[in-house]
Amino acid sequence: MNMEISTRSTISNSLAAAAVATPVTGCKGSENCRCFYNVALHQFHHIEFPQGLQGKRYRGSTMGWLCIVDKTPGISLLNPLTKTEIPLPPATSFPDVLAYRSEKTRGEYLLRMADGSEESISKNFFLKKYLKRVVVSAEPTSQECIVMAIRWNTEDNRLAFCRPAEIEAGWKLVAHEEENGIPPHKIGFVDVVFWRGRFYALDWGGRIMVCDFSANPHHPTLSFFLEFHSNRDGYRYADNQYLVVCPAVVTGDDDDQLVMVSRFTKWVDFDESDDDGNSDDDCPQGNSSRTYWAEKFKVFKMKKDAIGWNEFNSFGEFALFLGFSSSATFVPTKVHPGLVPNSIYFTDDIIDSYRGQMHGGHDMGVYNLATKEVMPLYSTTTLHNIPLMISPLPLWFSPSNVIGS
Repeated sequence: MNMEISTRSTISNSLAAAAVATPVTGCKGSENCRCFYNVALHQFHHIEFPQGLQGKRYRGSTMGWLCIVDKTPGISLLNPLTKTEIPLPPATSFPDVLAYRSEKTRGEYLLRMADGSEESISKNFFLKKYLKRVVVSAEPTSQECIVMAIRWNTEDNRLAFCRPAEIEAGWKLVAHEEENGIPPHKIGFVDVVFWRGRFYALDWGGRIMVCDFSANPHHPTLSFFLEFHSNRDGYRYADNQYLVVCPAVVTGDDDDQLVMVSRFTKWVDFDESDDDGNSDDDCPQGNSSRTYWAEKFKVFKMKKDAIGWNEFNSFGEFALFLGFSSSATFVPTKVHPGLVPNSIYFTDDIIDSYRGQMHGGHDMGVYNLATKEVMPLYSTTTLHNIPLMISPLPLWFSPSNVIGS
């Protein structure tokens, strides 16, 4: 059997963590080779990517597709198993991106900031920060597919959307209006999911807004859906929050529900002056005094009829995958015996962590909801120490989000 077909089949039969932006030494001698780690089978796999992807950034995965941002304004979706690539509108079509200046020494983007001023930011900073989440409503090959993104602009994290079938229309921002007493500038989104035919977005204040295209496919409405009240401390002091669609087979309900996950990080000071030179060139070099690791997670399930939240302490025979990806995924551990049941598999998603040898990408592990302990993701992972930087951030890649696949 062809080795690449065999690898594709193995990865397709389980979830894989993909550190896809760094070439793999010794992989057919090709700069287009990327490494995938199958967490169920505890195996590494090398996959040859299409030509011309060197130096591009991977901004998450959704429904088996990777979102790729070029050093120039290009954006696309790539299926790494079939090698199908679908172009999306370029970054310069976002309303607040005024220009891309390739003539500058390191390249830069000119942005209109949230306060109306104009500011130039480096190409690398733009690639690292501008797109926080990218989610699709359907297979990108479908004419009905909508791509929803959270785009960063200082403290203004807005929703933006495009349609792969209408690439010439570019990216459009979802209009903000004051809703439920919340002024537009107080809404900054941290996560977004597609659920029951609509997009639901979580903001940093614990509010969920719903983005609906049913009335007008080109001008969606954004309205208040639900606010997190049941345990504010479980949200306010978390370092990261995630919005997840939880299948009924996991919750035990009659239908799937929204789940909110809070991630709490422990920060530790170190006296460390070494620098391995691998930091992003838009981050300051030199001494670094802090490292971090995920200490615990809290999970909250939306009540029926969307009337509030209850703490949710067990996934049963399922594992949840979270991190620097666009779609969290539940996987049945009975189908994939190598996975730990009732657990959260997580990768590092602190984008601003590249400052010296100890920072960036290393915070990966498995959190057991029953024992409340963190275990290494694989044997070489270093926990609670000064780990080497992993650049860029690893992300989860799942060929299928169907429960039981």
